[in-house]
Amino acid sequence: MVKVKGWRYILGMTTPEFSSCTQNIQFVFLHSYSSASENWKEVVFGSEGRSGRLTRAQSIVRDFDLPLLANGAEDEQNIALHRCEAIQNLGSARNTRDEVRSALAASDTGGALFVSSPDHLPRVVRDTMAEGGTHALFAASDIAFSATSAAAIEIREPPHRRLARHADDADRIKNRTSP
Repeated sequence: MVKVKGWRYILGMTTPEFSSCTQNIQFVFLHSYSSASENWKEVVFGSEGRSGRLTRAQSIVRDFDLPLLANGAEDEQNIALHRCEAIQNLGSARNTRDEVRSALAASDTGGALFVSSPDHLPRVVRDTMAEGGTHALFAASDIAFSATSAAAIEIREPPHRRLARHADDADRIKNRTSP
């Protein structure tokens, strides 16, 4: 385990390995949460010593000396928060996929560190990978936005089989025959 700049213990990584993982990261991206939600303050700021989205993002920004970006176009309270906290707001997103696309487009390397709630992060990861964001990293706050937290997340993925490169390969796999 290596302690990096006082932030977290990175399991199984030496300092050079960790550095190679983070070298393409150009900024931390804070995912917005609707201020109309009853639990907005807790999700954003945290509660009882547990980090919210903003407090986790700010901690990472301090530890890694990175800029903090967000993207909110319609929520006036979030826009005011971004302005108050000196967070660069790209100002065009209306949903998670828009946020991901804009963050990846804002990075020359496709490297951003996305911060969201633990029960929203799987969607952020999916959308990021779907947009080709293979240089991205992810961090979860301590506070979930839902009552069920990450335990209720259902993951459906394709079967774990070798991909067929040609139609003949697909037929052989299907019929379990040799070339």
